[in-house]
Amino acid sequence: MAYPDYNSAALPQGYGAASAGVNSTGYAQHGILSSIDALPPDVSTKLFKRFGGQGLDILNLLIAQGAKRVVNNSNGSFHFEEDRYNQSMPYSGVSNGGTSTPTFTISGSQVNNDKPFLVAGDVLMNMNDMTTRYRVTSTTPNVAPNTYTVLTSKIGTGTPDATGNLVVYTSSFNEDTIQPDAKATYWSRFYAPMQRHKTTAKITGDALTDKIYPVMMDDGKTLKGFHSHLFAQHEYRHLLGLVGAMILGQGNPNPATNPRTSAMNDSNYAQGMVETFQNRAVTEQWNAVGGFEISDIYNLIAGLKANWTGNDLMALFCKELYQSFEQEIGTTGLLQNANIASTRQESAKVIFGDNQDFETMMSTFAFSTLTLNGKNLNVKSFDLSYDPTLFGAGGTNDFTKMGFVMPAEKQADASGLLRNTVELIYKSMDGEDRFMKVWDDGAASPRRLGPNDNYVIYMLTHFGFDWFKIEQCGLLYA
Repeated sequence: MAYPDYNSAALPQGYGAASAGVNSTGYAQHGILSSIDALPPDVSTKLFKRFGGQGLDILNLLIAQGAKRVVNNSNGSFHFEEDRYNQSMPYSGVSNGGTSTPTFTISGSQVNNDKPFLVAGDVLMNMNDMTTRYRVTSTTPNVAPNTYTVLTSKIGTGTPDATGNLVVYTSSFNEDTIQPDAKATYWSRFYAPMQRHKTTAKITGDALTDKIYPVMMDDGKTLKGFHSHLFAQHEYRHLLGLVGAMILGQGNPNPATNPRTSAMNDSNYAQGMVETFQNRAVTEQWNAVGGFEISDIYNLIAGLKANWTGNDLMALFCKELYQSFEQEIGTTGLLQNANIASTRQESAKVIFGDNQDFETMMSTFAFSTLTLNGKNLNVKSFDLSYDPTLFGAGGTNDFTKMGFVMPAEKQADASGLLRNTVELIYKSMDGEDRFMKVWDDGAASPRRLGPNDNYVIYMLTHFGFDWFKIEQCGLLYA
């Protein structure tokens, strides 16, 4: 059986070519010790995370909210969301408008010619004319696509405009009349594809066993050997790939016919927050040059109210937006409300659940709470947008100017199961868990597999993201 070489010409992990100095960037394995090297340094064998979690806090936030779910289908999952019960009807023309029986030509891509949303008995009005209503007496599909003629009976004295918008606000029927045609509120299907994320961590046998710091005997003169500490943070690097997909992932609009023809040819990609919010959320643009204004968030919340968003909102503001937002609210005194403390406490219960130490969780994740336009807004700095090597590359970019606003409370689906706005989904079935599947290889591994003196760790996550009711979410962009 042939075994892979794992690039045997590479230097062991933790070493590089270059000088023999311990504090230099590279350390030669068999370099000549200087006199200073012979002094035992103060070495801690624990890893210090110089750059913290580097963005993993958002993944921890999802897990803290219980927003992680198992799916049994390798291709992902899907769910349905109900559209609006009511529709407004744009009309492109009207005849006999001055009579008691005006006729409207209804147009619009939402119209189904065979069974239009309007039926006999519906009562209509133009919201710009509060004096006149129209009761539908009959509807007739036209040859032209997406249009039909609606004959009405006028209630009132007004004359309809040549074009406008009609809404259905009720229905009215005579005694002993037949039932009208059926209407349907349509469902939209949203697909949550999954992708496979793989990471390989290799530590050579030398790196596992060599001592690169000198350790002296008790007499302080005799060289006893060398000491080293090496801790591979490949798991963190692997998990950050999930965070990257959650934020920047883009669904593949043209999946390959046969994704198994190539190991690198995936048919599906997880849909990320930026793409999902751009396509479906309520959007509001703010002026990055002039700075954020409170009116920006007021306008956004007004759009959210139109979609019946809950009263408690959770917002993740990226670098440029957050800094401008904090400067603005600092000058307006919005945080000096006497009710803010109690509001923050109640919002914490909604976000993290009443059975947790929710106040500590709010402090841990550093939320600021204020009430705007009738909504409790809990704002958190999206710190990963400061990362100069990824999300904050270049110092300022389109992402650093974004803000994501979501309902804080979980909401029940048709089966009564509570859902978060975003849920991390992963494959697990019959004892095979692919959220963090780990296995090893190599002669230096605990199981001594293969002839190569390496310890190789493989990691696989089969995951995606399911986004619920994004029309109840908001996106601020510049």
